[in-house]
Amino acid sequence: MTHLLKDSLGGNSKTLMIAAVSPSADSYGETLSTLKFAERVKFVKNVAQVNEKASESLDNLKKEISALKA
Repeated sequence: MTHLLKDSLGGNSKTLMIAAVSPSADSYGETLSTLKFAERVKFVKNVAQVNEKASESLDNLKKEISALKA
């Protein structure tokens, strides 16, 4: 699971993890596996930063819209 989610668990973003567990004895193995995964995920540290390029693109798009309207 960690391998599949590696691109989503790091990088320039905030990440939220919700672990669904069951109190049923039949689901003990899956619950234990989920809790171990959640424990490993809590040590992932992200440093989210505002993307400055987005505002530049927004200004360019506004100029393009004005030009097209003219």
